[in-house]
Amino acid sequence: MPKSPLSRFFAEPSASAERGSVTAELALALPSVALVIAVTLGGFSLQVERMKLVDLSASGARALARGEEQAAVEAMLKASRPDALIKIEHEENQVCIAVSFMARIPGLGAELLEVSERQCARKMGL
Repeated sequence: MPKSPLSRFFAEPSASAERGSVTAELALALPSVALVIAVTLGGFSLQVERMKLVDLSASGARALARGEEQAAVEAMLKASRPDALIKIEHEENQVCIAVSFMARIPGLGAELLEVSERQCARKMGL
């Protein structure tokens, strides 16, 4: 069957005509993927910082329960985490320490999240 002169205008698109579409889709998706990765890594880093607070508050609570001076324990906590807010609670037979600080997750802008941990230890001799 002979081809009409207009068939070249209505031909199916070739592979070369679609070549740039993948590049354009990647260029549009790449910032979103980078943001998701940044927020995920920021969340993991906050979890690591929270685990450090667990260790810090537990060490402080055990030290106070052993009978160490409260000022010395507070100085030790402040030396380990200078930006931390420390709250010490003396209960009937245990000592509790709450340590917290404000943190940012990259990619979320200026929003601050409070990371905190509270650990208790039984007073010695009770």
